[in-house]
Amino acid sequence: MAATARALSPTPPERIGTLVKPNPANSQLWLCAYFPDLSLTTLHLDLNQAVASAMPHKGQTRLHTVSAPARQAGVEAGMTPAAALALCPDLSIRNRDPFAERLALQQLAEIALDFSPWVSLDQPDCLLLEIRSCLTLFGGVERLQDKLRLALQVSGHHPLIAISPSATASNLLARLSLETIITDRQALRSALGPLPIAALELDDKLLHRLMRTGIRQLTDLWRLPRDGLAKRYGAGLLPKLDRLAGRQTQVLQAFHSPPLFQASREMPIELERIEHFFPAIEQLAGEFAAFLKTRDATTLGITLELQHHGRPATCLVLDFRAGNRDPKHWCSLLHEKLERSPLPAPVLAITLQSEAIAPFQPERFSLFDDHEKLDSYAEWQAVLDQLQARLGHQALKFPGAQADHRPERAMTVAPNQLTANPDLAPRPLWLLANPEPVRLSCLSLLSSAERIESGWWDDQPIRRDYHIAQDKRGRKLWVYRDLNAKQQWFVHGLFG
Repeated sequence: MAATARALSPTPPERIGTLVKPNPANSQLWLCAYFPDLSLTTLHLDLNQAVASAMPHKGQTRLHTVSAPARQAGVEAGMTPAAALALCPDLSIRNRDPFAERLALQQLAEIALDFSPWVSLDQPDCLLLEIRSCLTLFGGVERLQDKLRLALQVSGHHPLIAISPSATASNLLARLSLETIITDRQALRSALGPLPIAALELDDKLLHRLMRTGIRQLTDLWRLPRDGLAKRYGAGLLPKLDRLAGRQTQVLQAFHSPPLFQASREMPIELERIEHFFPAIEQLAGEFAAFLKTRDATTLGITLELQHHGRPATCLVLDFRAGNRDPKHWCSLLHEKLERSPLPAPVLAITLQSEAIAPFQPERFSLFDDHEKLDSYAEWQAVLDQLQARLGHQALKFPGAQADHRPERAMTVAPNQLTANPDLAPRPLWLLANPEPVRLSCLSLLSSAERIESGWWDDQPIRRDYHIAQDKRGRKLWVYRDLNAKQQWFVHGLFG
C-alpha cells in the first residue's frame, strides 16, 4: 500500500517547509518519527547491501522490508523470496523478528521521552509525539526536530519525521517520505490535498468505487458535499477525513517507560579473580546511576547475577534501607559480598538489574556552606547497609510496635525500622519483664492518667491507669495503678 501511495504521489522536494504562524486555537501538534528500515536494523543487517526481511503472509512467505540497493535491483516488498532472488541473486533474506522490533521501538520511545512527555506507540514502526507544549523549551519546532533526529540516529536508526496538528496526517506524511512541518490546522488541508486517496488505507472495494468516479486525490474528496459522501460511500469515510484534517481528535495510548533496569556484560574469556571482572560491574553500576539520574529516582535494591558454564548463576542481592543512587556505595558492598562468597566456577557474563526504583529525595545542605557535608541520616543508613552486607539481611533488628495496646505485648523487633505512632503517649525504652510493686508515697506523678483497658478477647484482660512518675532518687519511671488488683501500684518501665 505504501509503495502504491508513493508511486501515485507527486514527486516532492527533499523537505517541504509549510511554516505558518501557530494559531493558539490549535491545541495539539504531533510529530511522527517513522522508521522504514526498522525490521532490517533490528536484524543488524547492512543497509548498504541488498538485504530484506521476510514474514509469513496468508500462508506464504513474503518480503516485508527491502533495502535501497535491493529496490534498485527491482525487488519490492510483498514479493516472494523466489521472485526477489530471480531479480537479485545476491539478495540476503532474513526472517523478521517482531519481538526485537517492539523492543527496539520501546528503547526509541525512551529516548523520545526526553523531548516530550507524551509518546505513543499505537502505530507500527513509528513514534508519535505531542510537542506543542515543548517548543519553547527546545527553541522552536525545527530545532526540536533536528535534536530528536540526532538522538535517534545515535542509536543506529534513521527516521523520517513529519509534523502537523493531526497525528494521522503526520503518520501519513512520514510514511510517504514527505518530511513536512505544518504548524497550523488551516494549512493542513492544502498540504494534504495533492496526496493520492490510495494512501488512506481504504478497503479495495471502496477505493475502486472512488477511482471509478474520477476521484484520485484528497482534494477531490474535500470538494464533494459531506452529506453526499456519507450517503454514497458510507459513514466511515468522514471520520477518516476528519482525523486526517485535525478536526476530530484521535485517542492515543501514552507510552510509559517501565521502572526497570537491566544490563549485561559478556566476558571475553572465563574469569576467576574478582579484580579481573569487577571493572565490568563498575561499568554497569555507572550505567544504572545514569539511568536513575535521568529519571530523578533512586534504587531500593540491586540484584547481581554472575553466569557460569554448566552451573547455576551466582546471585547477589543488595537491599538498601533508604533510596540510594551512589554507584561507589553499591560497588563497595558488592565487592565485600564477593570476597565473602567463593564462586563455584569462573564467570562468563554479568547482569545487573533492579526493579525497586523510588523517587529521589534530595539531601538538605546549607545554602551558604561551600563544603558539602553528608547528612548524618544518610551516613547512618550507609553504615547499616554495610552491616547488612556483612552479617546478612536478618542480622539487624529494630524495635517497634505492633497492633496491641498492652505494653508487654506491643513491643516487637523487625528487620526494618517501623514508623512511630505520633498519637501515642510517651513510652519508655526499657520495660521490666515483671512489673515491680511500688508505694505511691515514694513517687511524684508527672502526668495525667492514661487508661489502657484491653485483652478481653484472649482471656488476658488488663485495666490500668499509667502515669509518668519520678522517684526520690530522681529516676523517671512509667508506673500504673492496677484497677483489677485492689488499686495496687507497679513500676513497669524506665525512661532514659
